[in-house]
Amino acid sequence: MQPVATTANGILHGREADDGVRRWLGIPYAVATRGARPQPAPGWTGPRDATRFGAACPQPGFGDLVPGGALGAEANEVCQFLNVWVPPGAGPWPVLVWIHGGSFLTGAASQAMYDGAALARRGAIVVSINYRVGPFGFLAATPQLASRGWTANCGLHDVVIALQWVRANIAGFGGDDHNVTVFGESAGGGVIVHLLGAPGRAELFDRAIMQSASAGRTFDTATGELVAERFVEVVGGVDALYDAPADRLLDGIGGLFGDPAVFGAVGMMPFHPANDGELVHDAPSRSVTTGAHAGCDLVVSVTRDEMNLFLETSSMTPEKLTKRVARYATIDAAQADRLIDRYRALLGAEGLPHDPIHVWGAIYSDHEMTLPTRAYIDAAAQHHGRVFAAYFDWAAPARADGRPVGASHAMDLPFTFSSLDVDGWRAFVGAGGARATAGDRLAGAMGAAWVAFARDGDPGWPRWSEGHTMLELGEHIGPCVDSIGRRAALWDGIA
Repeated sequence: MQPVATTANGILHGREADDGVRRWLGIPYAVATRGARPQPAPGWTGPRDATRFGAACPQPGFGDLVPGGALGAEANEVCQFLNVWVPPGAGPWPVLVWIHGGSFLTGAASQAMYDGAALARRGAIVVSINYRVGPFGFLAATPQLASRGWTANCGLHDVVIALQWVRANIAGFGGDDHNVTVFGESAGGGVIVHLLGAPGRAELFDRAIMQSASAGRTFDTATGELVAERFVEVVGGVDALYDAPADRLLDGIGGLFGDPAVFGAVGMMPFHPANDGELVHDAPSRSVTTGAHAGCDLVVSVTRDEMNLFLETSSMTPEKLTKRVARYATIDAAQADRLIDRYRALLGAEGLPHDPIHVWGAIYSDHEMTLPTRAYIDAAAQHHGRVFAAYFDWAAPARADGRPVGASHAMDLPFTFSSLDVDGWRAFVGAGGARATAGDRLAGAMGAAWVAFARDGDPGWPRWSEGHTMLELGEHIGPCVDSIGRRAALWDGIA
């Protein structure tokens, strides 16, 4: 017998698996035309089949950085769909709402690694949502575009209306609509950290888990308009932006990567939340210091080797390392060598590889992600009270060409969802063979902690304010004292 759920839009027929988890997939929560803010989805008459994922936003290919690139659904600009997994038994259940990552350019809730069944079995309703990405979701509105009705941050607006849908309808699935936790990784965490400072946040969610989220990357008006103006030129003008097929806009993304002005301003991430005077007023790294994010329990996690995922080579000479660090950190060669020597000593003391490429990976990771995350945690703890920090250090093996991976960006994903056995993730992260038991234990610990936090705001370890305690998530699992602090101290005295 098909499970039935009743929403304000109409009746849904879902599917129940052998493990008792019920799922409803491809539920429309909004509709929107290109460049327009979303509107609530219309209702339907009669039962609606909800056993297949809805369309994902059109996007370029994933490449081969990580496994699991298949979207698991068709691509279409009509992509405002969400999915619901419900535990066996009666609720009310706490609610976990997943916001996928992908550099604000790729990703979909239908990717196999994001199956919510394992988390649901732990005692929470899991919701995953699609939202517009790339130029469809994060192209800023220049004055010219605004005069034509273009809306900045369409992707954020999608997430807002999806969360409003959850508040209004999740009780019909057995969920507690007064206990909603959002969680997301990378760009998904970036969506969350921007919404934390948005007006009316408390009406959307109660708690938040942010994994590898950048709190300092928000386009100011000039940067957003630069990207938008160049993109409009690449695709052939404003009319083309509105009327051209989606594939033409996707082809235009390559033109941005080849534009020196754009690359110099935004690097490899030309689409990002931008100041719009409505949802986003400042970078979260600044707004958090004013108390704009107050009133929301937080878990904030970072991986030890965040930027290793993006390393382009497997080796580096000492001379090249000095030049790269000096240029990257805007310091002289003597200071670069001093910083390199400190990193080499610390990595060696921690039993980690400390040849030049690994030293560069550590410096790059800390400067881009680890130390800004620590600064955000410190600022949030002054205003939130209930802020918890986690440090993911499960090390994946090097790639076939020798490029180090370690505990890099995205390595926490298959552990979050207990999806190690999907799309080759177990082999990729090195959680097979002799490490299989440890890998499964880590997946269980992460899932249990995330569900516990959603249930009552306590993930099972002390708050950051209580001695700068973090939870180490790796082959060893347990509280530790400020693993990030050891990295931060290495920069003392470096201009």
